[in-house]
Formats: sequence, structure tokens, C-alpha cells
Amino acid sequence: MSEIPKVNRWIINPYSDALFFIATPVLSLCALLVANQYYSSEKIALFVLAFFAVGHHLPGLMRAYGETDLFARYKIRFIVSPVVIASFVGWSVYNGHLGFFILLAVWDMWHFFMQHYGFMRIYDLKRHKPSRLGSRLDWWVTATWFAYIIADSPHYLINFLERCHRYGFGFYTWIDPLEFVVVRDLIFYAALLVSVIYFFNVIVEYRRGVPIVIPKLAISITTFATVYIAYIVLEDVILGYAITALAHDVQYFAIVWIYNNGVLKRSKLAGKKFFRFLFQDGRLRLVGFYILLILGYGGIEATARATQNFVVYDIVKVIIATSAFLHYYYDGFIWKLRKPEISRNLVENQEPNVDAQIPRVTSNFFDWVIRMRDKYIGRSYFFETSKQIVCFGVPILFLAWTDETYSVTDVSAKKYLSQMAPTVAKTHDDLGIAYNREGNLQASIRSHQEAIRADSNYAIAYTHLGIAYSKLGDRGRAIMYHKTAIQIKPDLPQAHYNLGAEYLRGKQFEQAIVYLIKAVELDEEYVLAHKVLAQLYLRTGEITKANYHNLKAGRILGAKLTERETMSAMPWATGTPVE
Repeated sequence: MSEIPKVNRWIINPYSDALFFIATPVLSLCALLVANQYYSSEKIALFVLAFFAVGHHLPGLMRAYGETDLFARYKIRFIVSPVVIASFVGWSVYNGHLGFFILLAVWDMWHFFMQHYGFMRIYDLKRHKPSRLGSRLDWWVTATWFAYIIADSPHYLINFLERCHRYGFGFYTWIDPLEFVVVRDLIFYAALLVSVIYFFNVIVEYRRGVPIVIPKLAISITTFATVYIAYIVLEDVILGYAITALAHDVQYFAIVWIYNNGVLKRSKLAGKKFFRFLFQDGRLRLVGFYILLILGYGGIEATARATQNFVVYDIVKVIIATSAFLHYYYDGFIWKLRKPEISRNLVENQEPNVDAQIPRVTSNFFDWVIRMRDKYIGRSYFFETSKQIVCFGVPILFLAWTDETYSVTDVSAKKYLSQMAPTVAKTHDDLGIAYNREGNLQASIRSHQEAIRADSNYAIAYTHLGIAYSKLGDRGRAIMYHKTAIQIKPDLPQAHYNLGAEYLRGKQFEQAIVYLIKAVELDEEYVLAHKVLAQLYLRTGEITKANYHNLKAGRILGAKLTERETMSAMPWATGTPVE
């Protein structure tokens, strides 16, 4: 294979590539693990997923509508897609069907995988002319290992299936949990087989004079090691997703800026005015402005939430969901590196005479009339609209229909998940809660005990077990299990509250107050604890303290009700519901 002479092997340079691409997953992992020492996973996820996950839609949209030759090539698609998608998403939100979040989550998985594969292709093209077999093996080794990590991550998988249940999509129950274990093992063996073939091909090509592309292997190692830690080693799926999302988004910010800058290096006429202003050179103030625009776009959701206006937030839900669909869809066809017009802006000397390929758009009125005659007849727009309805409208309507006809109970869904991931204590504990709500206390106790057998340090299961025994009238066991939960996890506010409530039932007011106060110290927004404390202080005649906790509970409850409504759209970018 012939090599391209004097080609920069790096997208920028070794140090910048390490910062923005190769080491980004590891840096994101370290940064958010440190942040988690000071902030909850939910707060970290909300920040990352709003300002970064939503924000990273903007650079791709800038490219789609700012690069003149790209817009000319896909003009009808870029005009029709937002209208069709926003119409169906808006209808779905208006009717209270949020099943399209499931579709977004699946597409998000695919998008993450394809971005990594794209970086592998870029580094390959910068080093040599890759063979078709090598390219195919890059795809397969990435696809099989990523699929295995998802399949082997009970926390991520269970989280996704819980969201399917929440949004009324029960078709996953057709898969037998035991059969899924077999499928997961087959994916693992397939990944091993592909890896063996992959490295055998690398050795064969190396002997033929094809260089080993170290940056490609390095970014693969850092990415998959981080994803493995985030999805399998860490049990906190919300934090795990935030880690991978942050890495993905930072990589995307950087590569789009570099690509757009490459477009303008090829031809200053290839971008619209604002596009040229933003990407023409690398001055620090312009790069900073670019980042501020991204964070500002990501802040739309947080701004809407701050208004506490449901109408405003519903509109923003539609905007953000439409933006996410467009981001995933556009990136599916405008980043195909096998096209010379794409790869030339990332790889030097890929194609010398590229300006000649840029469509010449004139202001001549006669030319405009001819173009409109050819395109405005309606055939192109009708075809494109029909295609978008099939690709987006039909799935969104289907998910709305499944939501409308959904009949799987909480107990059935939780029982299925406990069979899907029998080693995960949370699945059994959740099943126990579902049984408790149905009044089946004996089944609830068995499920909580199963959770404790799966993980003897799963503190929340002990206090839930205490609640079940309390409902059976066995106060002694209830108190014992609440205390056990506190011993395992002293900073668990629910256990302190439940123990305080149990002492209250036994009219042991002083002990009840001690544990209830501890609950609100651990969680200042614990509404139930404030309410019970208010009742207790009324009984003891401490009116000032009773009024304080009553007012506190009222303010928190009002804020939480508003937040619950406005936060209902958080899964759009993540695949991870945040509660």
C-alpha cells in the first residue's frame, strides 16, 4: 500500500490530540469521580447533560446550515427534517406520550459508537490508505465490544428497561431473561473472535509495510476502558453515563471546530458569514465565543426549568428533542469519511483540487428560476417529507400507541428485571417495593431478603425490609432492620426517617425527634421528615419549631412538584432517567 507523503499523523498535534481526543475519556472519568466527592451524581449529570449533551447538538447544526456546499447538497433534507420531526414530537408531548425518549436513547448509543469509529478512520487516513478489510475490522471490533459492554452492564441495561416500562414500551418482555444470558455470552465470544482476527490482520499488514496506527489503538483503549469502568465497574449508572457523555461531547466540540476550520482553509467561500467569522481562524477569543455559544444552547433547558412555567418547558422539550433527533440524524450522513468532500477537510493532501467540486451558487435570477422550477414542482419535497414521516413519524406514533395500550404492571415489570439481573440487589429491592405497594407484604419481604442476599451491604434494602415488617405489626424487627441500615450507611436519610417514624408509632417521641432531625440534617429537602417533625413539635407544645418545619415542608413540596414536572424531560439526551 502506498503511503501519503508528509502527512501530519495527528488531528492537531500530539499534545492537543491527547487532551481533546485520546485521553479525554480518562480525564472525564477522573474529573467526575473527583466531583462526585462534593456533588451528587444527579447534580453532576444534570449539569453535564444540559450544558454539554444538549450543547453539543449546536456545532453539528452550525455545520449543516453554515457550510454552503453541504447545505446546497442536502438543502431539501435540511428544510424538511426539522418541520416533520418537530411536528411529531410536539404532538407526542402535547398528548403526554414521551416514548420517543426510548428512540433517542437507542440512537444515542449508536451515535457514541459511530463517533469513536469515526476517530479511528481519521487516524487511519492520516497515516496511510487503509484497506477495505482493515476498515471493516475496525467497525466490527468496535461494534462487538461496545455491544458486549452494554449487554454485560446490568445497571445500564436495567436502567434502560426501567425507562421502557415508564414510557409504556413492553416489547422487551418478549425476550426470555435466560435466553438473554446466552446472547450476552455469544456477543462476548464474537468480540474475542473479531479481536483475534483484527490483530492477526494488523500483523499481516505490518509485514506488508502498512504502519501500525498507534493513535487509533490508543483512543480505542482509553475509550473502551473508560466505558467499561463507567458502565460495569461503577454501580452508579447516572454518574457512569455523565462520564461517557462528557468525554463524547468534548471530543465532538473539538472535531467539529477543526473540521469547520478545515472547510474554510480549503475555500473561504464555503461558509456563510457567521460560519466564516467563527471558524476562519483559531484566535482564542473566537474559540472562547464558540464554547460560550455551545454552553448557552445547552442552557436552554435549565433556563426553561427556572421559569417554572409548564407551557414554556413543554415548548423547550419539543425544541430539545427535535434538536437531538436532528443531531443524530445529520451526523449519520454528513460525517461519512469515505466521501472525499468530507475527509479532505480533516486529512491534508487527501484531494488537492477540491474547490472545483464546491457547487457554484450564483445570484443570477434566471439560474434561480431554473433551480426553483426543478425543485419546487413538489416531487423532491414530497419524497423527502414521506421519507421523514416513515423514519421519524411512524416510530414516534408507534411508541405513542404502545404507551396508550400498555398494560404491564409494576410487579410484572420489576419481576422481569430481577430475573434479567439476579445479581443486582436493586432489582430485587425494587420488586419488594412494588409488592409492598400492592399489599403483598410476604412477597415484599422475600424480595428484600433476596436483595440482601445479592448484596449484604445494600443498606436501602434493610430499611425497606423494616417498612414491610412494620406494616405487619412487627415493630421489633422493623427497628432492628432500620438500625442495621444505619450501621451500614450512616448517611442514609431514609433509614433515619423510617426509624424515627417507627419510634413515633410507639409514642417514643424523644427518640423519634432525634432520628427525624438527623434525617433533615442529611437531606434538608426531606419533606416527610419535616412534616412529621412539625406534628411532633405540636404534640410537645413547641409551636415555633412546629411552624418552622411546616413552612419548610410546604416550600419544599411546592418546589419539588414543580421540579418533578419540569424535570420529566431529562432523559432526552441521556438514556438515563434522573429522579
